[in-house]
Amino acid sequence: MISNFITHLDLVFNKNLLIDEANKVNFEPFPGFPQLDSWFNNPSTWLMGKVENLTICPEVNTLLLSIKHKLDCSDVRPHYYKQEANSEVPTHKDYNTQCSINIILSEIYTPIVFENYGEIKYTCALLNLQEQHSVSACPDTRLLIKFSIFDKTYHEAQQSFITKT
Repeated sequence: MISNFITHLDLVFNKNLLIDEANKVNFEPFPGFPQLDSWFNNPSTWLMGKVENLTICPEVNTLLLSIKHKLDCSDVRPHYYKQEANSEVPTHKDYNTQCSINIILSEIYTPIVFENYGEIKYTCALLNLQEQHSVSACPDTRLLIKFSIFDKTYHEAQQSFITKT
């Protein structure tokens, strides 16, 4: 059942502003974790841009406040991600992040692939990141903003979102 993996959302945001704000953050290879001896330790093709100063990213801040309210949660962290052209993100579960709201900012992109479901194309969605997932290679760079949620499971966040909208 698709609702165990992804919930498509109709959030209000300005895509062009989000793209402009992506240009204000510093992108670096995904930092990985000391216990991970894998592709995810500083890959040159999977870059993360931390949004540390919300005053220079007002559109991100507006979305962050809305998401926290709609999901009734407090530990939500925004990051931009770039998947370089012709690279893939291998199958994994996210570490510590229970779920996230992802917004695809690229015009051309490949779908997320859940191991126990298959490919799903989305532009704005709540994702269950405790399910094994990957992203296939795309001929263009894939840019997204991810609001990582640490204090609610996917199903709790899904229920909160349904209740508050």
